[in-house]
Amino acid sequence: MAIGDDALEGLDLSVLENITVNPEKNDAKTEETKAEGDPSIFEPQLKIQEIDEIPEKQEESKEETQEVVENVENETPESQTEDKEEPVSETSETGEEEEADANPLRVFAEMQRDKGLIDYKDDEFEDDEEWLLNKVSETVDSKVSEYKDTMPAEIRYLLENYEEGVPLTNLLNMQSQEQVYDSITPEALEKSEALQKNVVKDLLLKSGWSEERVQKKLQRYEDAGVLHEEAEEALASLVEFQKETKEQYVQQQKEEQQQRIQAHEKWLTDLKDHIGKKEEILPGFNLSPKDKDNLYKGITKLDKSGKNEIMRLREKDPEFDLKIAYLATVLKWDFSAFERQSTTKSTRKLADAIKSTKKTGSRPSRGTSNNVDFNTMRKSLR
Repeated sequence: MAIGDDALEGLDLSVLENITVNPEKNDAKTEETKAEGDPSIFEPQLKIQEIDEIPEKQEESKEETQEVVENVENETPESQTEDKEEPVSETSETGEEEEADANPLRVFAEMQRDKGLIDYKDDEFEDDEEWLLNKVSETVDSKVSEYKDTMPAEIRYLLENYEEGVPLTNLLNMQSQEQVYDSITPEALEKSEALQKNVVKDLLLKSGWSEERVQKKLQRYEDAGVLHEEAEEALASLVEFQKETKEQYVQQQKEEQQQRIQAHEKWLTDLKDHIGKKEEILPGFNLSPKDKDNLYKGITKLDKSGKNEIMRLREKDPEFDLKIAYLATVLKWDFSAFERQSTTKSTRKLADAIKSTKKTGSRPSRGTSNNVDFNTMRKSLR
């Protein structure tokens, strides 16, 4: 069917006016349109003036970069030195970490050495608390010895003998009497007849004379006119006698102290061996190695007030000795009564549990145990 002119009737052909036959011209026109800034279907409503601000920002960033470069170039050596000091701080931090990881006992020992409380060389250090305590004890002994050397000879003599077990009161009395005789001068003795009689009397009494014989002897010396001469001889004898008596007493006390120490050490050894050989002390109670050690320390280890654990327990419990007496006199150390009492209590618990089951539960049938609750029985026996 041929299309005639009538076929185009009624159509709006105005849209065909913008269609270009030559596409190259159309592209040129499009570029011109873009250049002029008119909107198109490819770039609708673009605002070209916003693009003009980009070059300004780039210029500002360049200026800032140039300023930074100039600042870096103009830095003083001091600022560079400060920057270089950072690795040093890292090294110090590493040193602090190493110090933190150091042996705490060594650090403590070095602190005590710096304060003068102990003295040792670095190669002598031992990582042991006992070693440190010994060093402290050595330092204390050294300081005490130095302190003693600054005292008068009489005071030092008293302290040294007291530390070796000589009773201080008796030693003071004997030394005081010796000083009294030493302080009597020949002039004072010559002038005082009463002093002459006292000196002679003291020597005779110390020699074992009775009071009656002493008085007769003094009267004869006085009648014969030889009291002063006898008093001079008696004074010299008294000074020598007092010194010898004191030294004999000190030596005797030291020997007795050594004997007491040896006896105590032997007692400790025998006690430890005796406890170590025991399997049990009370019937039915076996001793473990820890029990033996605790028992030994409870008897032998004393606190600052000189009391062991038994003494402290006796002070806390007013009936401590009464309980011991009960075990020894009434029970005769027979602990089977405790077992019977425990069994009786368990039996009572079982009976009570059975009664409770009868009241609350059904009675089990004869010849079967399917309904019996054995858990109740076990609980009652606990």
